[in-house]
Amino acid sequence: MEKKVVLLWLLTISFWGVSPIIEKVALRNVDPMLCLFVRTGVSLIVMALLLPLIPSFSVSKLLELSPKDYLFISLSGIIGGFLGMFCYFSMLKYESASKVVPLTATYPLVATLLGILVLKESLTLNKVLGTILVTLGIMLLLKTP
Repeated sequence: MEKKVVLLWLLTISFWGVSPIIEKVALRNVDPMLCLFVRTGVSLIVMALLLPLIPSFSVSKLLELSPKDYLFISLSGIIGGFLGMFCYFSMLKYESASKVVPLTATYPLVATLLGILVLKESLTLNKVLGTILVTLGIMLLLKTP
């Protein structure tokens, strides 16, 4: 694996590992919908401020997107960015972060199944074994107090 990919992976898991702890603390006194609204709003402001610094971004590229591109990107935002995050925040408010995060991190099972059924991706032995291991992990987490 390239050094750049390893660095990005380490940064990603660090950010995603720290984030639920901060969110859990925030959700002690805040409703999940309000928390999601503030989080998304601040993210939007930060993105708007940083976009001019990103060489690969230009407003003209937004005009090049097709209606189908906008549809699928918007659906992704609504389903993953809004509905998924709202359910995740609601869960995180009422359950421990150490249980919620691993349980919700099993979403690749759904993506794998849909990839095979909808996108006609291949079903391999590694995918089957990985799915079995993730399922066993879920069972173990659900049995712990």
